[in-house]
Amino acid sequence: MRFVKSKSMKVSVFPEQVNQLLSKERIESACLKSSVLAFDIYQDDLLIGFVMVRQFDIGQYFLWNYAIDFRYQNQKYGTKALLEFISYMKKKYHMSVLTTTYLWGNDNAKKLYEKIGFLETDVVDEDNCHEVNMIYHCI
Repeated sequence: MRFVKSKSMKVSVFPEQVNQLLSKERIESACLKSSVLAFDIYQDDLLIGFVMVRQFDIGQYFLWNYAIDFRYQNQKYGTKALLEFISYMKKKYHMSVLTTTYLWGNDNAKKLYEKIGFLETDVVDEDNCHEVNMIYHCI
């Protein structure tokens, strides 16, 4: 699997997944910031996904947007790509902690993150916001 620096998300997701990601315009704007790293994910020469993280402290990153193209979902690419991305970030950027959130009720995200080894830290339950915060400690 290869991770190629990117300035935009080029993959498509199912309509019900769109609200779980930033808009393409907001992704492009965020990619201009020095604290943000974004990558297209390739399996051989096939573009299968997109990942974007934001550094919030030395060695600590927030998994901000992660998507596998709808044509390649449910084929184990999501798990494989995230595991390989974590390894890549540890080696190239000395990542020690990766945090993320998912919208309450998004069981696919919950299962994926738990399978990787993320642990739930807390739940944000406010007006218009019901998210689960998670953390992964890189060893």
